[in-house]
Amino acid sequence: MSILDELVKDHHKIAIVGHVRPDGDCLGSITGTYRYLTENHPDLSVTAYSADVPEYLRFLLSDVSIRETDGAGERYDLVISVDASDRERIGAGSAAFSEASETLVIDHHETNPGFGDRNIIYPDASSTAEVLVGLMDPDRLSRSSATKLYTGIIQDTGVFRYSCTSADTLNAAAMLLGKGVDFSGIIEESVINQPYREMRIMGRVLEDSVLYADEQFIYGIAPTALQKEFGVTSHDLGNVVVELNAVKEANVALFLYQFEDGSWKGSLRAKCDVNVAKAASCFGGGGHKRAAGFSFEGDPAAVAETVRKRIGELRRAGNSDSE
Repeated sequence: MSILDELVKDHHKIAIVGHVRPDGDCLGSITGTYRYLTENHPDLSVTAYSADVPEYLRFLLSDVSIRETDGAGERYDLVISVDASDRERIGAGSAAFSEASETLVIDHHETNPGFGDRNIIYPDASSTAEVLVGLMDPDRLSRSSATKLYTGIIQDTGVFRYSCTSADTLNAAAMLLGKGVDFSGIIEESVINQPYREMRIMGRVLEDSVLYADEQFIYGIAPTALQKEFGVTSHDLGNVVVELNAVKEANVALFLYQFEDGSWKGSLRAKCDVNVAKAASCFGGGGHKRAAGFSFEGDPAAVAETVRKRIGELRRAGNSDSE
């Protein structure tokens, strides 16, 4: 019996939750776990929670129904949190998690404090989807589950371009491909194809970005006024930081974008040994060495300057992972 099968065997009513503003790894992990449990444990009552799903990931919901509420008043004997780095990051289903008889946290963020009754956290894994593959019985994985987990892996590895990709990552992906996953279709749908309006605002952000060539640092900003000009929302901007990170003259990229309520999100990416999670921690955020994020209020240009200085400090420290 697999680890996940063992963990759920004595439960009856289970919910699966993820973090706010879900990305591919988060939603792939939620839906992949949902399909695995419903297919292999028909006696279980399983509910998936998620909200604000971006358009490019909606194909993952073709055979999964999700609830977008906080789950208040619902009593589950087990709630599984996937890909949320701390308790405050849980989005839809947060109340269900708080009121659960038992909680299980499955994650790969090195900053995760282990906020569940049980915690499975593998910081060296490329993604939570990769962690989940190791917890499931490969012989009981369907094509549907495999498709969702494969999406999570390629999203968090940049289609195997990022340094978080390991031999274990590729072995997990190979096993999922053996389930008949349409890998080219997934990459087209979730990585390559982008609506025209999103590509236009991406071009504007790049045009207005600020590059510190000597420091190999670049940042871009997208306030809500700019988003309205191009007919997009904050949910449509997930790939902008990836494009900023592709600029040859920079090896650390920062993208700051505003939400409809006036708050801001900062996304960091690195192509070098600077641990950007250390920089994100200046604002109470976290993540991984090469990809991190944080939320903030106030002047985005001032925040960018603070992050730039912190990145400089980490570079000068030499071994930024140990600071």
